[in-house]
Amino acid sequence: HLLPLAALGGALLETASPEMAQVLAYWRSLFKGDVLPDRRDLDPVQIPKLLPGIILIDIHRDPYRFRFRLIGERMVAYHGRNLAGFWMDGAFPHFNETATRGNIIGVAKNHMISYRNGPPLMTYQKTFVEIERIFLSCRNGGDLVELLLTFTICR
Repeated sequence: HLLPLAALGGALLETASPEMAQVLAYWRSLFKGDVLPDRRDLDPVQIPKLLPGIILIDIHRDPYRFRFRLIGERMVAYHGRNLAGFWMDGAFPHFNETATRGNIIGVAKNHMISYRNGPPLMTYQKTFVEIERIFLSCRNGGDLVELLLTFTICR
């Protein structure tokens, strides 16, 4: 679900995990007024317990493509390899046909948040049946959304 930033008021759905709420609270603490956080503002020292589930995704436009910048160790285990530096459509040939691509574009274009709790859209292993994940928009030195701070829990 794409959610407008203002509609959140700093909170997620009641069903969201405490870790998801912590990631959102950290991200919101980085705002300067109404200005989205910048990549330079992200400080892993402030969220050490959350790092294993973090993925940073670079957003390239015209056409939209997405590259893994950083992958937390839990997510490396989930994917079976460290995908840092890989384009998402290169790492996963079916990526462009998934709803995930549309979610990322929606976040980038509309400065929205994408929160999802349910069956995985892109399955790599069958040791879990549900994911909870959030895409949070960030700048990368400019005014546009050029980076996603992503957090995922696999159950």
